[in-house]
Amino acid sequence: MKTDADSWRETLLDDLLGSIRVRSSVFLRAALGAPWGVTVDAKTYGDALLQFRRVKSQSPTRNGSEGSQRACFHIVAAGSCWLQMRSVPGAIRLAAGDFVAFPQADLHRMRDAPITSTSNLLDLLRASPPSSNGEVRLGGIGSVTRIVCGGMRFDNVKTNPLLAALPPLIHVKGSEQGGAQWLRLTVRHLLDELDSDRPGVEAVVTRLADILFIGAVRSYLDQELASAESGWLAAIQDQQIGRAIALLHSNPARPWTVAALADEVALSRSAFAGKFTRLVGEPPLRYLTRVRLGAAARRLRGTNDKLLVVAAAAGYDSAAAFTRAFERYLGVTPGEYRRAHRGS
Repeated sequence: MKTDADSWRETLLDDLLGSIRVRSSVFLRAALGAPWGVTVDAKTYGDALLQFRRVKSQSPTRNGSEGSQRACFHIVAAGSCWLQMRSVPGAIRLAAGDFVAFPQADLHRMRDAPITSTSNLLDLLRASPPSSNGEVRLGGIGSVTRIVCGGMRFDNVKTNPLLAALPPLIHVKGSEQGGAQWLRLTVRHLLDELDSDRPGVEAVVTRLADILFIGAVRSYLDQELASAESGWLAAIQDQQIGRAIALLHSNPARPWTVAALADEVALSRSAFAGKFTRLVGEPPLRYLTRVRLGAAARRLRGTNDKLLVVAAAAGYDSAAAFTRAFERYLGVTPGEYRRAHRGS
């Protein structure tokens, strides 16, 4: 039976998962014969892959991208390999069907064995470009591992605290033995599309990329939320601070004060402010600004509402005050942001 806390926490996470915006996904299929090893610099990976892969997003990189941040992922379509990162201890074995995402675009190494040397992936692709069907063959003549590679951009990392709270690596197992069935089905669909010449393949694989990443984030939350000891995930587990966060997200236009929030969760003003800042990493009203601007950005993208209406819905008394806050936080004016995201 769900408690009231479960209900508001679920509503908060539903809203944040639903507001994740992924764009500019690109795909490349690699057939890697042992021995093989690649180093992936994820910060330049997505944009660089555009020159090699026939399947790519039709949405170009735009200005005014609300804190756009790169990320990348890999799917092990067949075989197995080892993954290593500086920020994650040890070597991780990946099996067929596994999905790994790198939300913070960290440099990582993948290879057939933990001791195999690695070379920069993009240098290898320049020397051996993909074939006409979008597949590249690299490495030796030993057993083959097949990997689907993808690059992404998040458009709302500055205003979505869930994205900011994600770890350097999300690993979802997709094998038949204990893996996630949703992952197996989605990967199978994606591979079928990449093998086809049907109309709309670009649109379909881009949508599947959204599903894969959001599903991976949800799996991460299922595994880690209850045990989080610090940061935003720990904050939403706290009965008082989590409830306050949910209140801010559910009604950002309300003229909140620290005292009003403290009253809602039955804490003194000073105790609430200190606990909120310690758990969340920023003061309550600064967090509220981020929530308000995130709500405003969604409205700018999805409606033709006048600026005064958008400002009022985000809790601002005037369009001028809203414009100043928006530009200070996101680096562009609301009008520039709307024009950049028109039709996205």
